[in-house]
Amino acid sequence: MNLLQQFQQKWENNFSYLHPTNCSLLLAVSGGVDSVVLLDLLYHLGFHLAIAHVNFQLRDEESNRDEQFVKDIAAKYQVKCFIKRVNTAEFAVSEKVSIQVAARKIRYQWFSELLNEDYFNDYPNKLIVTAHHANDQIETVLFRFFRGTGLIGLQGIPQKNNQIIRPLLFAYKNNILSYAQENNLQWVDDSSNSSSYYTRNFIRLQLMPILHQHFPKIDITINENIHRLTEAAQIYQEAITAKLKKLMIPVKDGIQVPIALLKKTAPFQTIVWELVKQFNADAHQISEIVKLLDAQNGSVLYTDTHRFIKHRNWLFIQPKIIQNVELIAINEWTDSIHFGNAQLHFQQLQTPKYIQLSTNELLLDEATISFPLVLRKWKTGDYFYPFGMTHKKKISRFLADLKLSLPEKESVWVLEMNKKIIWVIGYRADNRFKIKLNTKKCIKITYLK
Repeated sequence: MNLLQQFQQKWENNFSYLHPTNCSLLLAVSGGVDSVVLLDLLYHLGFHLAIAHVNFQLRDEESNRDEQFVKDIAAKYQVKCFIKRVNTAEFAVSEKVSIQVAARKIRYQWFSELLNEDYFNDYPNKLIVTAHHANDQIETVLFRFFRGTGLIGLQGIPQKNNQIIRPLLFAYKNNILSYAQENNLQWVDDSSNSSSYYTRNFIRLQLMPILHQHFPKIDITINENIHRLTEAAQIYQEAITAKLKKLMIPVKDGIQVPIALLKKTAPFQTIVWELVKQFNADAHQISEIVKLLDAQNGSVLYTDTHRFIKHRNWLFIQPKIIQNVELIAINEWTDSIHFGNAQLHFQQLQTPKYIQLSTNELLLDEATISFPLVLRKWKTGDYFYPFGMTHKKKISRFLADLKLSLPEKESVWVLEMNKKIIWVIGYRADNRFKIKLNTKKCIKITYLK
């Protein structure tokens, strides 16, 4: 069975729902033998095709040569051709990433944008196709293994990932080269592929030939192991999901995890990793997060997007808070004011004979009020005179005595007048503004959240 026949059979097995009448494909073509062969295979299957090529401008005239070759091959196959030129080195500097990461980001972001072109609108399925093959799969798994990864990382490259499909993963490089030579296909070689400077090239050019000397069928063996690991990873993921479901309790603004239960869950290190990696934690942060479980209350550890907070018997996980100085001036009486995810309702009334209020209600002597009132988050240094007390207390100490978690403290607002705090909203009024015996009219403020 030749490569075209194998390709057609694999397509029917893996992508049976995609066929020329319901599918339009955008093929990434570098000009190398892999993408040229994939173009020829898809063309023979009769798909509606377009090809896309990025000139990364990293190899001077060779980059321009590749671009022209892709334009010529598009004309040969009579398919739409999209070309993008970009200064990758400059982009990498601005994004503070490596050249490889920059190129990948540029490429896939542009491919996704191209699928919105009118050229693809006549088909319900629009997909990006790349020419990754079995040897790429091996290099990827070895690279991850040497760098450090879990079972999930040893699955290799997925055949389908969102809008991207990789139908050539079953084929080895020697089969691809044989097909190109048998069908007189032309391609160009990337000179950077012959350098062992890049880790993947080192694996391909130096490590694999040595392994072949001792294990002649090493390619087949590794790919068979990848298949087994992929199936094992499915079972692993089901077990992990079940354990995490018991540990991760959704709360307002995040997740809370019972520390005692987490410590008892086995295997502990693996569970911690699977838990925290969802929130952009790095592998080296696992030990820090484990230490956090026994740290003092209020201890915090940050990732790029989230923070982990130790509060008593709980580990809170929430998105990073960007502190905005939010201040709302109340210049006259109004029915209600919205702030954050809550609101204050105002009501003028005669002073009741008997006063019984919850912590979400406040009565003020109308005669003592002067505008503007200010509604804001509390800040370090704030103090007030808690209702029933004659001496002042810092709000930070007051909230600590209530044993509030860090997120709860950060969500506390105050109402102030003439730079004096009237109310720590939802918790305690200021004693200086309490209703007196001679108060005729009062303002009732109700906190709704």
